[in-house]
Amino acid sequence: MQQKVSKTETLDADLLDLRAFCLVVDLASITAAARAIGETKGSVSRRITRLEQALGVELLRRSPRLVQATEDGLAYRLRVGQALELLEDARAAVQQAREKPSGHLRVTAPFDLGLSLLAPLSAGFAERFPEISLEMLLTEAFLDFDADQIDVALRAAASLPDSSLIAHKLQPLESGLFAAPAYLRKRRPPRRPEDLEAHRLLLAQTTRGRATLSFRSRDGLERAEVRVRAAIAASDYSFCREVALAGAGIALLPEVNVRRDLEAKALVPVLEDHVLESDATLFLVHAGTRFLPPKVRAFRDYLLDAFGARGRREPAA
Repeated sequence: MQQKVSKTETLDADLLDLRAFCLVVDLASITAAARAIGETKGSVSRRITRLEQALGVELLRRSPRLVQATEDGLAYRLRVGQALELLEDARAAVQQAREKPSGHLRVTAPFDLGLSLLAPLSAGFAERFPEISLEMLLTEAFLDFDADQIDVALRAAASLPDSSLIAHKLQPLESGLFAAPAYLRKRRPPRRPEDLEAHRLLLAQTTRGRATLSFRSRDGLERAEVRVRAAIAASDYSFCREVALAGAGIALLPEVNVRRDLEAKALVPVLEDHVLESDATLFLVHAGTRFLPPKVRAFRDYLLDAFGARGRREPAA
């Protein structure tokens, strides 16, 4: 529902004019009011005159010894005082929200990255900002900010289309080939990309179980492109990781998904002399406005700090 804003002449008054008037009435003295707001007596007197001219009524009765509010002045003082209190409450609420963000925050992210990368970060964020309730929507679909009421999106892509949204680069998403030691004990580990054709591959997001993998040697001297077939294909990387942990084959996985497995030696890298070519990047995306809600700003800054990505901003989403 559209809010109507009054266009009466009283809104043309300077807030300092209104504050000065209230002080004059409360202190029954122009001199005392001027001292309270750090102005001259003449400046405060001109403020009162401006108000009276704008309203077309006499607000004060002035005498050498006394300043008193008229009947209209008393009524005006009451209503103006209430308005000034509301403005002060609004200012205090905004400042408090900035200092202590609160509210419900809806964030969308790819399923696999949400589990492996964002879950521990979300735990830290919730501890730092207990007044914010965080809702994570994990999906491979690009949800619409307006239709789906999204506050922040984490998106994995090579690039993002131009729009009014703001995107921050968090980090490149490098992928690799990984297998359980038990699998590699049963089969000779591949030494070249072409050797993958003799292995059981676990692949996500393929076209009918087939994919083309591009490699370059770490010294940059060789490149290879291999057309492979998945022994097991899935819609998400988490499933492929679990199958790889069970010793069923070599899985192509984002490195962020297997860091703990590598540390525990539950998985080991395959074809370490070669690098899978990928230009995918993890982006943080939010509305392109100068006045972000404090809860959005808090989440954005928390993740930018976590990824060491301050300043990597581009107007695309």
